Amino acid sequence: MRIYNVLFFLFFSGCTINKEIENVENIKLDETLAKELVSLSIKCVDKKYPYKIGYRFVDENWLKPHYEITPSFYGCWDWHSAVHGHWAMIKILKDFPEISEREVILNKLENNLSEENLNKEYEFFKQDFAKGFERTYGWAWLMKLYSELVTWEDERAQIWASNMKPLVKLLSDRTIKFLDKLSTPLRPGTHANTAFSFSLMIEYAAVVKDDVLMNKIKDYSIKNFFGDKNCPTNYEPSGTDFLSPCLAEASLMSFVLDKPEFNKWFYNFIPSFNEKDFGSIINPPEVLDPEDPGIGHLIGLMFHRAWTLKDIAMKLNNDSDKKLLQNIAKNHSAKGYEIMFESGYGGEHWLATFAIYNFSK
Repeated sequence: MRIYNVLFFLFFSGCTINKEIENVENIKLDETLAKELVSLSIKCVDKKYPYKIGYRFVDENWLKPHYEITPSFYGCWDWHSAVHGHWAMIKILKDFPEISEREVILNKLENNLSEENLNKEYEFFKQDFAKGFERTYGWAWLMKLYSELVTWEDERAQIWASNMKPLVKLLSDRTIKFLDKLSTPLRPGTHANTAFSFSLMIEYAAVVKDDVLMNKIKDYSIKNFFGDKNCPTNYEPSGTDFLSPCLAEASLMSFVLDKPEFNKWFYNFIPSFNEKDFGSIINPPEVLDPEDPGIGHLIGLMFHRAWTLKDIAMKLNNDSDKKLLQNIAKNHSAKGYEIMFESGYGGEHWLATFAIYNFSK
């Protein structure tokens, strides 16, 4: 049993939450869990098929296998999942340097992050027809991957980071130019969500001191998110969401605003945690077919909700509200972990990343 059930009632602001929520153990990323999760990324980063290409061809010169066009990130179903699959391996190896999978991971990194392969990735992205490819979700994960490499005190990691740097710089510049043209943020519960990408990019920018990108994101966020109120949480989730639009925005603003500003903003943005208003966030989504790649997105939504709730809770002044959000996060974490291994390759190729990112917080 991956989930431990002891029911309890939550209290806050003098009111009782009517819905019973499972009080589960707070799952921590230890070496046993790390091995179980990273095995999924190890299995897929050099798995060529099945694959979703995701870019358009302009002539016959580009009619070639995807693993020749993007030879670093060609596995795990699609480009962005291959990117964050590499992030997952690096994160685990940094946190657990003596893990038994160490040599397997290092060999895969050595092969995929070579100068030759990353130069081919860079040449592909320079093409006019690729300017919108993986914008901005894949770009954000590449930046996150790069920031993980540059903070790793390993000689090989620094070489791989150097190999990747031109592509990261290209996508950072491209993000800045894109935001000059993006009149309003994108707010779906899937890849295009602007707030989600911004959160990863801020983490990257803080590490590498990419101040131009950092300031651009902060300015754009203040301009476009600061006035938002009454986020319609009851509209969530859509049936194939893996992100929470409301929580993605709130998590982003917890990084953009200082603590007093964030508290004032947040209680206008999410004014009520009552079951009637917040119930669709309190309760993990129902996943009726985990092996369907679209419906299985809802498993990832549980992990995304969990880590964003933890981010938000860290910035709240009200201890009761903080505890409430942390308990909801634990519930979603446990439920996501319980079901993720039922998802088949359609889920396994990416869910390890979301689980690792969540359990690392």
